Amino acid sequence: MDHYGDELTLRLSGIADIRHLDDDAALHRFMRGLVDRIGMTVIAGPLVATEAGPPEKAGKSAVVILAESHAAIHTYPHLREIFVNIFSCKPFREEDVLDEFHRLVGDYRITEHTFTRRGEEWPRDLTAARHLWSTQRVPG
Repeated sequence: MDHYGDELTLRLSGIADIRHLDDDAALHRFMRGLVDRIGMTVIAGPLVATEAGPPEKAGKSAVVILAESHAAIHTYPHLREIFVNIFSCKPFREEDVLDEFHRLVGDYRITEHTFTRRGEEWPRDLTAARHLWSTQRVPG
């Protein structure tokens, strides 16, 4: 692999079915299913937390710490939206992620989308990493 990992960020809008967006147990199951589907290894979580406040800011956040990095979502039922961030040093299929969200909420529109190759200069060789770090760090 010529880069460290992939990062997917999404904003899903116009959510057809918002029933599960405010349900801790449903989001817990969803996060487990999502990371299983994309072949990741859970080391902590899922953790689901509630964000109270006015409707435009109220919702749930769910995060899973992965051996490969993390997956997080933030739901806003009153706005019919979900924000998604998945970062992994292991490749995954974006289509699998989108399919899992269709299973959770039915139809939606993708209103923000970024798929980024992260760490293209990240060396896998420890000697090369040490050299890169020692030549590019800012003296303290």
